[in-house]
Amino acid sequence: MSKDIIILVPNGRRMKVHCTPDTSFLQVLEDVCEKHGYQPNEYNLKHHNIIVDLTSTIRFCNIPNKAILEMVEAVRKRVESNVTVGLLLDDGERRTAEFSPHTSLYDLIISLAANELPTMKNPTIMYMRQEVIGILALKEKSLRQLGLITGRAILRLMDKTETEQANVSAVYRAKPKEELLEIKETKLAKSEKSNPDVNEINSLQSTPDDGDIKKSVQKQDDTKKFDPIKLIKNEINKEQQKTEPTTSFNIKTNIDNDTDSKASDQPMTSKHFEQKNANSLEAQETLERRLRIEEEVNFLGSQKAIAFMQPEEIEDELSDLPDDFYELSIEEVRKIYHDLQQKCMEYEETPLLTSNKRDQLEKEVSQQKLNTYKNVVVRIQFPDNMILQGVFSPMDTVENINNFVKEHIHDPNQPFQIFTTPLKETLDPKTTLLDAKFVPCVHMHFRWLEHSNSNGYLKDEIYLKQTSSDAASILASKYRAPTRRKLEETQENSKNAQSRSSTSKESKLPKWFKK
Repeated sequence: MSKDIIILVPNGRRMKVHCTPDTSFLQVLEDVCEKHGYQPNEYNLKHHNIIVDLTSTIRFCNIPNKAILEMVEAVRKRVESNVTVGLLLDDGERRTAEFSPHTSLYDLIISLAANELPTMKNPTIMYMRQEVIGILALKEKSLRQLGLITGRAILRLMDKTETEQANVSAVYRAKPKEELLEIKETKLAKSEKSNPDVNEINSLQSTPDDGDIKKSVQKQDDTKKFDPIKLIKNEINKEQQKTEPTTSFNIKTNIDNDTDSKASDQPMTSKHFEQKNANSLEAQETLERRLRIEEEVNFLGSQKAIAFMQPEEIEDELSDLPDDFYELSIEEVRKIYHDLQQKCMEYEETPLLTSNKRDQLEKEVSQQKLNTYKNVVVRIQFPDNMILQGVFSPMDTVENINNFVKEHIHDPNQPFQIFTTPLKETLDPKTTLLDAKFVPCVHMHFRWLEHSNSNGYLKDEIYLKQTSSDAASILASKYRAPTRRKLEETQENSKNAQSRSSTSKESKLPKWFKK
């Protein structure tokens, strides 16, 4: 929200400045000095005897609305210097360089990301929740206007597409007339079953026109508008005026309804059994496919290597949900509150750990992973969306993965790099997969360190021996699953621990207390 700040000028005047959340204090000071004829490099702003950081914005200053700030003389003149800017790209790469505060953001992008700029429709620079969208805005905005006159800063470059408003109006969209007529006909049929009237049935059978249907719908809507007291009185009168033929008619209808319900129960039970059989057959087929998955896969060489194309995500149109869907029930609120209470209790009861104890716990966790998982599934994704998958042991190093990649790429002599995201991190070749916390699976990315003339990344034979993504995922889940022996040991250990705890409780009892 916008704020109004009052500045006390040294000449005894007060100036009211209208600020937005993204306005910097440096801009406020320059506007005041420009109007009253002062040099902004010689003054600072003070709030409650605290010098305000001029590089910060109104959003993060924690200053209330209509606050009074005082212009005071600076001890030293403020000297502007080059700003070290780190430009963060979408792939996690960070490029740094020094710029003067008067450099525009467009010139900054051209010097650091000249190849990425033409591929973007709406290039956007984001800094401290400030967004500068579009080439024109980037040319007009400078580092000084962002509040950067010295020091270091990180700017994020992204392609921000135009966001469309959520399709909320679709909930209130009028339905077509054909759907309305069908809905009204179904309502009529239901009402006739519950309260049958021979005259209405005959009239509907004799007049199938749309106009008559609309009239009958209007009659039904009019009957719904009656008061409940009148409806109760009419029902009492009908019960009193019952005759023998009407009772026989009601008996027949009840018998027919019972037969219909019995007939409807039989297919429902058969459908239920069919669904169960179908589910069991699907489970059996998936289990058989999991056991014979190696027959479907085209292995390429060592480490059970396979290659497959990343599946394209198909975004289905989500159906519009009503507002009630997002409202929490009382039980859900209680559950959330209970979980928060448990987390608070855990944080309060957990003791503080020393560095030696913390290292010991990390070693225990890594040893537990080493005992649980025998294999590590490693996937390396290439820029052409081709994924190379291999199976390694937890004690293998990153250098082994580099050698594995060299065996399958088109040009093994050209330098390359494999890294993990987010926050692109280069890996030490000597670290093991267990120490790098890549157990039981890891997803890496590949890139050339130098410009390559070849079109493809992998060998031509690999592109011809692709495996389906479905089979690759089944194979990965098979090899990264924990061992059965470890699961049985954990179950036995839990049982032994329970028995030990029970015996220890009995042994702690004093002798005089035992019978």
